[in-house]
Amino acid sequence: MTSQSTVSLEWAQSYSKDPSKTGFLDLPRELRDYVYTFAFRVPGAIFIYSANPYSVRPDSKAMIVRYRNEGPIEPQKLGNAIPVPMLRICKQLHAECGPFLYGGNVFRVWFLSDTGLPLQYRQLVRHIMFTTEPDHRIFKTNFDEVNYGWKRRFWPSVITAGMDLIERFPSLETLTCVPITTSCPEWTPAFFTVYNKTKEQRIALAAQWLQSRCPVENDQLRACLRLELQAPPGLSTDEFKGSRFVPDEDEDSWDCTEFAHAFQLMRVLNDVAT
Repeated sequence: MTSQSTVSLEWAQSYSKDPSKTGFLDLPRELRDYVYTFAFRVPGAIFIYSANPYSVRPDSKAMIVRYRNEGPIEPQKLGNAIPVPMLRICKQLHAECGPFLYGGNVFRVWFLSDTGLPLQYRQLVRHIMFTTEPDHRIFKTNFDEVNYGWKRRFWPSVITAGMDLIERFPSLETLTCVPITTSCPEWTPAFFTVYNKTKEQRIALAAQWLQSRCPVENDQLRACLRLELQAPPGLSTDEFKGSRFVPDEDEDSWDCTEFAHAFQLMRVLNDVAT
């Protein structure tokens, strides 16, 4: 994805050189949209970044990466998965394909300059995930340390990054923060470390703990912000379906998806409280 700040997304009808022949753009718009959905939606997330963000005219690069147990195991070039040349055929195709590529996929951004992805494309993006390096205290088991690390370090960094992203991507519907836990891959948050509780009870208790520790003043950020943990590398349970090698699971054992569920429940509780 090379910066093309002069390219317009305004729809402009294109005409066939030979009116006697029926081309792709002569198909009904509903059929063309079906093709765009199939052609430009990718599993996982599109990782877009500026290779050199300090360059005078930085170009943006894009790769498909694994996200929520979907997508390639190893990063894959975006051009290997979607028909990039289709965006360059004519203005009409460029305008019609753009919302499907930018609005229908999850984007992961890293050191992306505003010139690396011009505003006309950024305003089409609906879903972004970003990572953050948490304060080491939130990995502790002592609640005082966890509380301090969360309220004074981790959560303010989430809000700062979130505000920057919603300003640069004004049409966001979901903004998902994924804490980096490589230093503690088996981490179970202290506020989930309760015994003799079901999954639902753990989620409810964690949501109550989060409720007073995740303030969001901006209405747009409050509406779109999500928080979740990255699943550990490996096959998900869904990928074992139909196989006799499905691993045994304890229904009440900790699952990292509980983190996202607790955050969502916390949002509901806050909405009810207001």
